[in-house]
Amino acid sequence: MYFLKKNILNIIICMLSFGVLATVVNFFIPPSSTTYEEYYTLETALEPNSIADLNILLNDTINNSSDNIHVAELNGQTNSNLLQLSITTESGINYDSIHSQVHDILESEGFVITENVSQLTYETSNEALQIIIVMLGLIIGTVAGIILAVNNNNINTEEDIQYYLNERTLGTF
Repeated sequence: MYFLKKNILNIIICMLSFGVLATVVNFFIPPSSTTYEEYYTLETALEPNSIADLNILLNDTINNSSDNIHVAELNGQTNSNLLQLSITTESGINYDSIHSQVHDILESEGFVITENVSQLTYETSNEALQIIIVMLGLIIGTVAGIILAVNNNNINTEEDIQYYLNERTLGTF
């Protein structure tokens, strides 16, 4: 119990400093995926099976570049001239090349884009990895603080003299 009384502050400071260091490391972790949503106005209305046919073409050409996610997906209403393009990228997948491939597919199928209505971007962070890094930093800091406290043999107070030497002090300088 005396060990904790003497060293708890040093252990807590060491643990928190490693926790802050782990938090700083988290700022440099890239997002796990980025989703780009674009909305287009088409020159003509969408036919009943045109969205399904376009998504089949996307699956055959673009979406087989990733095993985990559908990279590109088109959505729209039948008899409407609004088209939604969703592109989800992982690290290592280039947005610009996918974007140009989708536009090439749209042009080859006879769709003419008259206006780009809006563009939205969403990033999905690696929250689980960030939590693991912070917890690992706190644990390593606690262990480092305990190791430093165990190696601390300094006698600083009257309580240290009484504990280590079993002697009473007459005075201090």
